Amino acid sequence: SGRLPYTIYPADFIQRSFFDMSLRDNGGCTYRYYTGTPLWTFGDGMSYTTFNYSWSRPSQIEGCRFQTMRLGRGDDVIDYTVTVKNTGSVASDEVVLGFLIGKLPNTPQKELFDFGRVHLEPGESATVHLSMPPEVLSSVGKDGLQEIQAREYEIQVADLRSRFIVEGESFKIFDLPNIKKRHAKRGRF
Repeated sequence: SGRLPYTIYPADFIQRSFFDMSLRDNGGCTYRYYTGTPLWTFGDGMSYTTFNYSWSRPSQIEGCRFQTMRLGRGDDVIDYTVTVKNTGSVASDEVVLGFLIGKLPNTPQKELFDFGRVHLEPGESATVHLSMPPEVLSSVGKDGLQEIQAREYEIQVADLRSRFIVEGESFKIFDLPNIKKRHAKRGRF
C-alpha cells in the first residue's frame, strides 16, 4: 500500500502564477492550504483489499494546560491508538495517517502529525500508535508570530475523528515581531 506524497491539482490550477510562493493566498497551495477540489490529495492511496479503522483508545486528554506543556522535549505528547483490520481477501500493508484538522483562518486545513505502517493478512487486526507533540498545534500568522491557541482541536485518522480542548492563555513559541523590534533597537534590522 502506498500513499501519494503530494497533491494532484485540476487543470485550472495551472492558471496560478509559478512565481506566487504564498501557500495561503489565491486558493492556496499544497494539501495544507488548497481550497479547491483536488483530483487526488496528499495521502490518497489504493489497495487490493479493504480496511476498517476503529479507536482502540482515543486520547484521554479533555483539556491541556499550557503550564504543563514542556515544548520541544518530547515528554508531553498526545497519544492516539487505532485498530486497523484487513476486511478484504488479500494480504496487504496499510499506511495509517494522523492529521490535525484546521478550522481557523491562517491555519492549515489539515496537517500530518504522525503515521504508521502495518502488514495485515486477511481478517487480521493490528494496533497502531500515533503521537502528536504539542508543537504540531502551533500556527504561524502572517506577522511571524508562532503560538498555540487555547481552543478546540480536531484530529482525523482515516474516517475517524476526535476532538480535544487546549485551555489557558495562548502560548507564544516564536515571536518574530518582537525579535525584529529588539534587533531594530540595536541597529541590526
